Amino acid sequence: MHNMIAIDGGGTKTLTVLFQEDGHILHLRADTGSNPLDIGVENSQQLLLNAISDAAAHSSGKLDAIYAGVAGLVYFDEYFKEDICAKFGASSFKIETDGRNLISSELTHEEDGCCLIVGTGCGTWIRTKKVPEIFHVGGWGYLVDTLGSGYALGRDVLRAVCLAHDGRGAKTVLTELLEKETGEPLLPSMPKLYAGGRAKFATLAHLVFEGKAMGDKVCHDIVDAGASRLSELIWAAAPYLDGNFSVVAGGGIVTAYPDYLELIRMKCPERANIILATAPPVFGAAVEAMHRSGLELSDSFKSVFMQDLKALLAAKK
Repeated sequence: MHNMIAIDGGGTKTLTVLFQEDGHILHLRADTGSNPLDIGVENSQQLLLNAISDAAAHSSGKLDAIYAGVAGLVYFDEYFKEDICAKFGASSFKIETDGRNLISSELTHEEDGCCLIVGTGCGTWIRTKKVPEIFHVGGWGYLVDTLGSGYALGRDVLRAVCLAHDGRGAKTVLTELLEKETGEPLLPSMPKLYAGGRAKFATLAHLVFEGKAMGDKVCHDIVDAGASRLSELIWAAAPYLDGNFSVVAGGGIVTAYPDYLELIRMKCPERANIILATAPPVFGAAVEAMHRSGLELSDSFKSVFMQDLKALLAAKK
């Protein structure tokens, strides 16, 4: 059996799997987020090296391929200085940004299309035969460009509560919802929220959807604005793709809140076929590892992989 390693590194968590060509997963490792913009290049590099080393130690034979898709990697051209193939005995190694993971989780390896990532962060990645490498629209980092993402929605929740507190904004149910979430009033909760950083802010995103369901106008406006900003990514991607094109949508926010995805869909170009991913990005990383090993996916590969992944994730809880 061929042994391969697939990695999906996001802003909140990193999943690493050692698997075989029949789809069976031999080892699963879960780590915190590995985006170098969040934790620094050296820390991100060490996290991924530890994950690869751990997975390789469980391999029953030579590694055919290691494929890693990691958020934020587009900004770092020479990320790994180590010779990974020599270090771990792999036949091939590829590390790049995480957009291809999501695209390949639903589309064939050669099919043109793009993805819309809406998790802690957000962005659109485009894959087309016209351009050799995958490239992005948006996703310029949370301090600049993550409108509509989990982080941005959580930040907007906190901002709305602060404005209401000061009398600079409309009263909103978010004040009560946030206090219930944190277990304390706004003022003493702020240091803890700031200390939690981007990931902590993203955990507040669910409050805006709860408030919207309660009829709160402030929440309605936040959600609508977020969907509009995310649809702009697809409008910007459209000129690079001919005719009707597929958009693979994934990430914790659109998965948890299908109404949000539907709102985004309504604001996108008509020729954009938005598909909610049925498999997590780490599956797309496995598809890429298989491709780089020269192996074809069997009809049962996805179902076997997903069954093993679900069982292993449940065991870690």
